[in-house]
Order: sequence, then C-alpha cells, then structure tokens
Amino acid sequence: MDKDILLYIVLGIGLVICTITDLKKREIYLPVIIFEILFVAGFHIWHKSFSPISALGALIVCLLFVVVGFISGGQIGLGDAFLFAVTGLGLGIMANIFIIMLSFILAFCMAIFLVVIKHKSHNYSMPFAPFILSAFTCYLIAIYLPM
Repeated sequence: MDKDILLYIVLGIGLVICTITDLKKREIYLPVIIFEILFVAGFHIWHKSFSPISALGALIVCLLFVVVGFISGGQIGLGDAFLFAVTGLGLGIMANIFIIMLSFILAFCMAIFLVVIKHKSHNYSMPFAPFILSAFTCYLIAIYLPM
C-alpha cells in the first residue's frame, strides 16, 4: 500500500470540508487549515520526506495569493490562499502548480457557462474551494490511473 494514500485521504477530507463551508457560508474554517498544515508537516517529518523547498514554495504561493486577493479587492479569499498552501506543502511545488492552473481553468469554464448560459452578471461571485477540490481529484486520478 502506498504510504501517501493516508496523506491524500486527509487532504481530500479537509478539501471536502472547506468546499462545503465555502459553498454554504462563503468561508473557509481556519481550524481545518491549521489541522491540515500540522498533519501534512508531521506526515512528511515522520516519513523523512519533508522538503524545506516545498515548504518555502507553499509559503510563497500563499503570500502571492494573499497579495493578489488584496489587490483584487477580495476576489480571491484568504482561505483560498491557505488551501493552496496546504496542497503545496502536501504534494510539492509541481503538483501544486498543476492544481492551481487546473483550478483556474475549471473556474473560468464555469464562469463562461454561468454568464453565457445562465445569464449571470460578469461580476458574479463564486466560491473557489470546489474548483480546488476538483483539481485535486483530477490530480489523484492522473497519478493513479493506469496508462
């Protein structure tokens, strides 16, 4: 059994919880984020796979999204920045880049659908955690799907 499966399960459960709260209340619970960060760090330390480079990369991504969120007037929330920090710390820089890019592609496709088909306003606000969860799920499918 792959040792990373436990990591993926805990990350997935955290993303599901954050997605539900983001959909219902438009917020991400900080205790879930803190638990995820502590679990992921502990997991990597326990398995001697902790990478200071990945931790630094996760911090940089988080800070970058915090700045973008501030500049955009809150279009990207602080919780979304923390979710990308968690996925980066857990999965590494390259996987996190994939998740970030796919999250934005999925959100863009949904925005086009909502504006064109559902006639929503161009400034309609959507929760972003569902797209992060979807991208994470696609990542897992991609690494475990036999070729």
